[in-house]
Amino acid sequence: MTFDHRDAGPPAAAWDSLVTGLAELRLPGSGDRLVVVAAHPDDETLGAGGLLAAAARHGCPATVVVLTDGEASHPDSPTHRPHQLAALRRREVYAAVAATAPDAEVQLAGLPDGRLAEHRDELTAVLEPLAATATHLVTPWDGDRHPDHEAVADVGRELAARHGCRHWQYPIWTWHWDDPAHSVLATYDLRRVSLHDTDRAAKRAALACHTSQHSPLSDEPGDEALLPPSLVGAAERDGEVFVVGPAQGTEPAATPVAYFEQLYAKAADPWGLDERFYEQRKRAGLLAALTRPRFRRAFEPGCATGALSAELARRCDDLVAWDAVDTATAATANRLRDAANVTVATGRIPEDWPDGEFDLIVLSEVGYYCADLGRLTERVLGSLAPDGVLVACHWRHAAAMHAHTAGEVHGALGVSLRAVVSHVEDDFLLHAWTRTGESVATATGIVR
Repeated sequence: MTFDHRDAGPPAAAWDSLVTGLAELRLPGSGDRLVVVAAHPDDETLGAGGLLAAAARHGCPATVVVLTDGEASHPDSPTHRPHQLAALRRREVYAAVAATAPDAEVQLAGLPDGRLAEHRDELTAVLEPLAATATHLVTPWDGDRHPDHEAVADVGRELAARHGCRHWQYPIWTWHWDDPAHSVLATYDLRRVSLHDTDRAAKRAALACHTSQHSPLSDEPGDEALLPPSLVGAAERDGEVFVVGPAQGTEPAATPVAYFEQLYAKAADPWGLDERFYEQRKRAGLLAALTRPRFRRAFEPGCATGALSAELARRCDDLVAWDAVDTATAATANRLRDAANVTVATGRIPEDWPDGEFDLIVLSEVGYYCADLGRLTERVLGSLAPDGVLVACHWRHAAAMHAHTAGEVHGALGVSLRAVVSHVEDDFLLHAWTRTGESVATATGIVR
């Protein structure tokens, strides 16, 4: 660590200019699954206690994973040995989670405090099955200048990318050591969860449960309280701040159009969309993920040779099919030359985008070529109808020309929408999102 908890730190109010006015994150609800990961007991409360309370109010099932028992919090304590501190802090975290999310499952991993980076495999083994079913994976921030926080965030990022869930990171010690006037946080994509009065009250009650951290263990030297006023003040805000994107200037470059032109120069169907069983099966899965039998107007960028376009045209009154390569659009136009409801054009997303509203947007094997996922998400949300469906399907294996992983693409696209279909295979991710998250059975009256 490169800070001293005994320093005063900036007052919470000094952060107002940075944290006020941040864009709001959509709270997870009953159709989601929230996993909050803490490196130490009290991290879950300081960084995400309000989120846990708010998610519980909205019926979201939650799991809280505490990776260490925090036994190294008072290394010079004359009254508490590490095993006694561990037992005390385990009791505290159970009580704290009960105060914010009474129905949440609590898992204690018991890994060594201060040495999580040395136990990456065990850390991954604990979190992997939870990330596989989570819609939201929430961890400490990797820039918090605490080695345990960095290790947890690094594994969390990898698992979120692998399984296609959102990855939100919460700062804790940053509020203590950073300079609000020139904060490193200002270079990151920050979002906020506003807290209802009941959420703040629940968070205050949870923080009170961590007595060993905010109050002295005894009057003896070495038993002092650990949480400085800067952290307690940050926990009192009417909202919680999360890092949801990388530092500015670190975004990869978009895949150049020349790369695709070279592929089409070598083969008329570079990916074997018509001949490969893998592509046929994946296409059938994507079509099965559509939550309605018919759509008014659909947009399919990256149409390639039109194999999926032909199927979509049968279920849409109007279809707009785009590709960045003239050879591809020519092939699609030729394939669908008798389909009067299809408009084929050349365009590169997200820089280019068609006018008008769509009740279906299909991003199949195209999102990871876009450098600016924030802009792509803005484009989607700006043109998706209130009853619209966004479907995305992307290859999960590493590829040199992909600016992003499948998990990163799906994580960005789903930030402000609710998942209604989630399918994960070793080879690809498939998700469908809507603004409401209403299931097909509910929408068609089977479930009332």
